[in-house]
Amino acid sequence: MADAAIASGRLGSVAEWRDRLCGTLADRLVAEGERRLLWLPVFFGAGIGVYFLLKVEPPLWPGIAAAIAGLGLVIAVRRYRGCREAALAFTVFAAGFALMRETAWEHEAPMLQRHLGPLAVTGRVVDIDLVEKGWRIVIDADPLPGVDASDRPRRLRVHIPPSSDELNPGDRVSLKAKLYPVPAQILPGGRDFQRELYFAGIGAVGYAFGGAHRVAGPESEAGWRESLRQLPIVEAPFIIGTPARQILSLRATALPRSFPAAAPATSVLTYQAPCRFSSGAGRRPGRRG
Repeated sequence: MADAAIASGRLGSVAEWRDRLCGTLADRLVAEGERRLLWLPVFFGAGIGVYFLLKVEPPLWPGIAAAIAGLGLVIAVRRYRGCREAALAFTVFAAGFALMRETAWEHEAPMLQRHLGPLAVTGRVVDIDLVEKGWRIVIDADPLPGVDASDRPRRLRVHIPPSSDELNPGDRVSLKAKLYPVPAQILPGGRDFQRELYFAGIGAVGYAFGGAHRVAGPESEAGWRESLRQLPIVEAPFIIGTPARQILSLRATALPRSFPAAAPATSVLTYQAPCRFSSGAGRRPGRRG
C-alpha cells in the first residue's frame, strides 16, 4: 500500500508539473498576440538545430513525411485556432529538419573506400591544373566497373603525364588509371584533403598509366568549343572619352563603315578583339589611328 501511494504521488506530481508547464506556455502564447507569426523562423531553426545534434545521418524520408503530415494536419484543424497554430509550428519545425537532410543528400559525395585498378576510366573533364610533371585533371567519371552505384564517386582527380593529348574543360577523355581513397589528415591542424575534396565532390584520387586521350564526342573538338577557336579576329573601332561607347564586350560586333569617318581622327581607337571566349587568349594592346 505504501509503495502504491508513493507511485501515485509521483504520477500526480508529474501530471501537475506537466499541466503547469502547458498552462505557462499557453499564457505566453496568448501574450504574444499577433507577434506569434514571428516565432515560425524560430521553429524552423530549431528543426535545423536538431538535425545537427544527431550523431548519425538520418534517412531522407522522415523529415519530408513529417512536413507533409503536418501540413495536412494544419488544413484539418484550421477551424481550431490553438490546434492550427500548434500544427503549423510542428510543420515548420519538420520543414527545417527536412531541408537540411535534403541539402546534405544533394551535396554528399561518395568516397572510394579501397584501391582500384588499373582500370579504364572515361568521363568529362571538369578542371585542369598544371603540375610539375604533367597535369592534374578532375573528371566527371562514367560508372566504374566493380563499384556499386551507392559507393561510386562522381568525380575523380587524376594525375596525367605530359604525353597526354591536349585537353580542355568539357572534353571527353579516356585513360587507364589506378585509383585510391582520398588521403586522411596527417598532422593535427594540417591540411584536410578529405574535407576539401568532399565539398568539391571528388571521391577518389589516382594517376594514369600512359597518356590520357581525348575522345571525340559532343563536347570535344567537334563541338562548339572548337568552333569558337576557329572564329577570325575582328577589328572594332570605338570612340575614346564617351563612356557609353567604351564597351569592351564588342568582340565580334561589326560597326558601320561610316563610323570612323564621322568620328574625329584623334579619338578613334582600333583594337584587336580575339573571339575566343575562355580560351586563355589575351586582348592585344590597342593603337591610335
